[in-house]
Amino acid sequence: MKKLKSFIALDLKSNTQNITIVKKLHRHVYGFKVGYRSFYNNRSSELISEIKKSKCKLFLDLKLHDIPNTVKGAIDSLSNINPDFLTLHISGGKEMMKAALNSIKKNKLKTKILGVTLLTSLDGKDSEKIYKERNTKKLVKKFTEIANNVNIHGLICSGDDLKVLGKFNKLIKITPGVKMFARNDDQKRVTFAHNALQDGASFVVIGRELIESKKPLDLLKKYGEQNKNKNLWTK
Repeated sequence: MKKLKSFIALDLKSNTQNITIVKKLHRHVYGFKVGYRSFYNNRSSELISEIKKSKCKLFLDLKLHDIPNTVKGAIDSLSNINPDFLTLHISGGKEMMKAALNSIKKNKLKTKILGVTLLTSLDGKDSEKIYKERNTKKLVKKFTEIANNVNIHGLICSGDDLKVLGKFNKLIKITPGVKMFARNDDQKRVTFAHNALQDGASFVVIGRELIESKKPLDLLKKYGEQNKNKNLWTK
């Protein structure tokens, strides 16, 4: 069965609810993203077990950002989980990313390290205040070059940035904060899922729009019907 090239962000109030979403959607999506709220919540081990049992990919979104030895230790501690994907902030620097990769190798994990470029909740005004660079595309490209030189596996980047990152074709690109249908929310650099995938994203992350729906499977099928001829599906 073909699956939508998407990770579903499991961010409901309880992991009981998140487990229900996994059971409903696992046949139709590539994987599930477990972030702070669900990872540090009750029944997180049951949630992770359910994702693994479903044969979907586990994307652990912890956005590690600390001194190299601390990040290495964090990944050592995650070796029993062995997620398919794990995030860290590129702004943590080259040595931190190298330490993460060394831990992956030492523990013989299958985990792919994904570097966060610039959070989709930030725009040019924010990046200028934090990084002294108003041009978000220029900043994201700079972060990507640093990550590429360290040979991490991929990036987390907004749909707006995909076209300027085309030359980095060996990197997995995952675009968060995408929408299936028109909506208003708190993210500033947002695109539609189908546009992101057509512009070069390897996968997208779909969250509240889907998981807060009363009928998430029906909504996903509706989206699939409207986009069945587009390059949104795994082989």
